[in-house]
Amino acid sequence: MKRVRSAIGAVCLAAGIASAASADEHFKVVGTWGTGAMFPEHEAPLWRTALPEASGGKITADIQAMTDLGLKGFETIKLLQTGVYDAGFGAYTYIASGNPVFEGIDLALVSGSTAENRKLVAAYEPVVAEAFDTIHGVKLLGSYPFPAQILVCRDAFAGLDDLKGRKIRVYSTTLGDMAEGLGGVSVTIPLGDVVPALQRGVIDCGVSSGISMYTAKWQDVVKYVYETPVSAGIAFLAMNKARWEALDADTRALIETEVDTFVDKAWAALADSEEQGVACLTGEGTECRYGAPADMTLVRAGEGDAAVRKQLLADFVLKRYADRCGDDCTARWNETAGAVIGAEARR
Repeated sequence: MKRVRSAIGAVCLAAGIASAASADEHFKVVGTWGTGAMFPEHEAPLWRTALPEASGGKITADIQAMTDLGLKGFETIKLLQTGVYDAGFGAYTYIASGNPVFEGIDLALVSGSTAENRKLVAAYEPVVAEAFDTIHGVKLLGSYPFPAQILVCRDAFAGLDDLKGRKIRVYSTTLGDMAEGLGGVSVTIPLGDVVPALQRGVIDCGVSSGISMYTAKWQDVVKYVYETPVSAGIAFLAMNKARWEALDADTRALIETEVDTFVDKAWAALADSEEQGVACLTGEGTECRYGAPADMTLVRAGEGDAAVRKQLLADFVLKRYADRCGDDCTARWNETAGAVIGAEARR
């Protein structure tokens, strides 16, 4: 959101108020998963350390991970909308079922390099910011990445064209489109239920980030991990609109500045987090900092995988997204995110 804020930030800096809030403010905040690295290393420190220090103690917060609160991902936006929580972090995929405009920031198989993904997010962020405001009545503060989402399977596979008939755990409609395009069966299961589902044969494969898989012990039941990400894993930080508008200008400017720093740090840490995911699951590459590495087999992308991805993106992921989104929504995606990556969604 830096481009939108630049003029405001310049005025605040000129006035010498960017580093201090005017009034004492306490926030109730909900984070994402307490079992992964993002909450303890990035989300919680923003509210427990960065904002209190930057405000001279005037901004304080109570923040808990949604998993520690027994909440599901899709519940976060409702809790922000109703004011039960002042601010919250969440994955875009969990609110996409309510309106497909939110899907556009994190479609399956669109992900490329970190730099390209960040450009896509920056291009499309004004679209979702408007949707947050008009649909949910919340203020989007920033969008940040989780480690890329990867595919693992219990049994051996040679590449993307070797997954026909397999039951694949997904957590979003767009990943379901990908799974079905591969000739598989998409199955939606919460992260905490994946291991028993794999043990019972309810699913054969699954998608998540490497570190999330490792901390959830997927490596106990799956043995093969595909090296190329299938989704970017973009998340958001938002605040109840009424709560935001009740803040004075100095406090809003300070929060925006610290959120921008938080977002920058999350993007900067991405490569290391993704390397850790592979290292912890396979024992290859760098040393795993989260425990003893597993010995999963890393499946390299086959010669035909690039063509398979391109065909799946055009014929399944983007086409189905356009069908759900409608003409106006699709046109906005093509003008923003699509223009960045050189892709066009068509019904």
